[in-house]
Amino acid sequence: MLFLELKVSFSLDDKIELDRDLSSALRGVWGRVLRSNFCYQKNLECSECNFENCTYYILFEKKYSHSNQYHPYIIQACFLEPGLIEAIFKFFGWVCEHYEKLLYSIIKMNGRKLMLQGKEYIMELQSIKDREGRALFTRFSEKIKRPKLIELDFEPEECSAVEIKFKTPLRQKEGGSLMPNFQWEPFAKSLIHRVRFINKHFNRDELPIPEHIDISSTLVSESEVYWSEKPRHSFRQDSKMSIGGLLGKVRVENISPEMMAILKLGTYIHCGKQCTFGNGEIELKKCHI
Repeated sequence: MLFLELKVSFSLDDKIELDRDLSSALRGVWGRVLRSNFCYQKNLECSECNFENCTYYILFEKKYSHSNQYHPYIIQACFLEPGLIEAIFKFFGWVCEHYEKLLYSIIKMNGRKLMLQGKEYIMELQSIKDREGRALFTRFSEKIKRPKLIELDFEPEECSAVEIKFKTPLRQKEGGSLMPNFQWEPFAKSLIHRVRFINKHFNRDELPIPEHIDISSTLVSESEVYWSEKPRHSFRQDSKMSIGGLLGKVRVENISPEMMAILKLGTYIHCGKQCTFGNGEIELKKCHI
C-alpha cells in the first residue's frame, strides 16, 4: 500500500500562538481549497452531483462510509513558534498515485484565511518537505520536486511482547461508549476493521490480509494511560466538540504474527476514531517477556 507523508509549514500575518491542536482548522481550509479547485458544480450538494470521482468528493466527503475514520488521509497541525504552523499531511492507498493533485491542493492553501478564536489570519506557505526532510517546494522555488512514496506491506512477525505508545489521543468506543481505560479487544477489532476497509477501498485489496486474525490470546500486562482532552471547532457546523482520548502506553503479550502486522500498519494509518484529525498515532517498541 502506498504511503505519502508531507511536512508543510505556514506562517501567519500575526505572531499569534495558541496551546491547541490546529488539525481541524487546517483541514477546513484544505477542504475549501479542494472544493474551489476540483468541484465542477459548486451550486450542488455532493449527494445531488453525478461526478462520483470528483477529487473533492473522494478525499473530503464520506464516499465509502459514514465514519470519519475512513478518509484516505490524516492531518496533524500545531504551532512550532508564534506565527509559524507545522502541518503533517499523511495519505495512503491509490490516492498517493495522484500526488500532483495533492501537492497542488496544499500549494493553493497559500494566501487563504485561517479562523482562530473568531479572528482571521492570512496563511503564507513556506515549504513542503517529504518524510525524509527533502524540500519539495519552498516559497522561493521555481520548480516542485516529485515526492518519494513509501510502500507499506502486510508483514506478519513473531513478537513475544510489544509496548504500544499513544502519541496522540486514542478515541475508542466499546459498547457505544468511549473507553475510559485501555481494552485490548475493542482496540484490536477496530484497528483490523480500519486496515481492512482502507485496503479494500483505497488499495484495491492488494494487501494479503487473512480472513482470521487471532486476538483472543493477547494479554495486557501493563497499562499506563490517562484521558487527554482535545477540542475541535467545526467551521461548517459552527460548533465546538471534544475529540479527546487516551494517552500513555500499554504493554501487550502473546500477540499473533498477523496481529503484529496490523499493528505495524497502524503506526502509519493510526487507530481508533477521528484519525483524520491526527488522533490514534501509535509507536511500537518490541519487548521481552
